[in-house]
This record gives sequence, C-alpha cells and structure tokens, in this order.
Amino acid sequence: MIIVVILFLLIGIYMLTGRGSFLIAGYNMMSQKQKQKYNEKRLCRFTGVMIIIAALYCAMMEFTNVNEIYASIGFIIITLTFVIVVNVSSYFKVK
Repeated sequence: MIIVVILFLLIGIYMLTGRGSFLIAGYNMMSQKQKQKYNEKRLCRFTGVMIIIAALYCAMMEFTNVNEIYASIGFIIITLTFVIVVNVSSYFKVK
C-alpha cells in the first residue's frame, strides 16, 4: 500500500506543476476545440490536489484505526464535490 501512496503523491506533485493533462480522464479524449474552452494549468493543479487527497486517504486507511465506512463516505463526498466544481465553476473556463 505504501507504494500506491508514494505513486499517488508523485503523480499529484507532477500535476501541481500544471503539466500532465494527458492523465486527466475525459480531458485527454476531448477534441482540440473543446480543450481550448478550459484552462489546462488550473485543471491540472486542481486534479493534483485531488490526487494528493486520495494518497492521504489511502495512507490514513492503512496506518490508522479510522472507521472505514465514515472515511469512505467522506472521500466519496469530496470526489463528487470535485466533479461538480470542475463542471460548474467558471474558474476552469478560458475567458
């Protein structure tokens, strides 16, 4: 499990640099015309934060005695919030 956490942290740090849009599912499948509607750097940074949160979640589940059901529900809520914010917010759109 520690290898997964380290891998997630490395990918998250790479995404925080604003690169790695090819790793974002859905975004890399868009046409160039659709990609021009989004600010790629902001989207990568936000995804990097989400990946680091996932790494911390994995580490928390592995190394603490947190109730797994409550932690999983919290992670699902965070993930759904992430999806809604990306799709609704104008922060990620090019002006």
